[in-house]
Amino acid sequence: MYLLDPTGKNVGEVMVQGLTLAAERLSKDSSVMVPGEDYDDVVLSYDWRTHRSAGEATGFADRNGRLYVIRIKKKS
Repeated sequence: MYLLDPTGKNVGEVMVQGLTLAAERLSKDSSVMVPGEDYDDVVLSYDWRTHRSAGEATGFADRNGRLYVIRIKKKS
C-alpha cells in the first residue's frame, strides 16, 4: 500500500491513516498492530514533480514530500 504526503508536513497523519487501512485488511484494531509481525513500513523521500524517490527519508529539511509504503503481512 502506498500513501503520499506531497508536502512532507503531515507524515504522522498519513502514517495513522495507512496503519488504520492495514488493520482493516487484517481485521484487527490498529492499536494492536505489531511492526515486523503484521506489517513492514518505510518512509521515502519523494519528489512529486519528477515522480522519483531519493530513498529513505533521513530528515524533514529536504523540502520533498513523503511516500509512506506499507507491506501488509498475510494473516496466519
